[in-house]
Amino acid sequence: MKDLLRNLFSIRQQRKPAPVGPLPQVGATILRGQVKMTVSQPVPRELWDWLVLSGWRNMPVKNDRRKGLVVPEGALKALIDADPQERNRAHSRILEQAQPEE
Repeated sequence: MKDLLRNLFSIRQQRKPAPVGPLPQVGATILRGQVKMTVSQPVPRELWDWLVLSGWRNMPVKNDRRKGLVVPEGALKALIDADPQERNRAHSRILEQAQPEE
């Protein structure tokens, strides 16, 4: 009911970005806006710092029911393997390949 009223009266508020959290564990989900990525392997500290500067955050809730986009499975591996100078380009390609969540 509250959701209907918020939509009806256009009183929706944009969520603030989640605070920067600790290094995500394997199996965790990180997100950037509506784009989600599952952490499939350990993330180096240097890469996590770069991801945080690029807008990625730890999932703020345990069960997120919001629908969004999901990056391909090997996306994190591609970022880990990318040369730091090429990381922005690899990141852009990954975001372009994001598909709607099923």
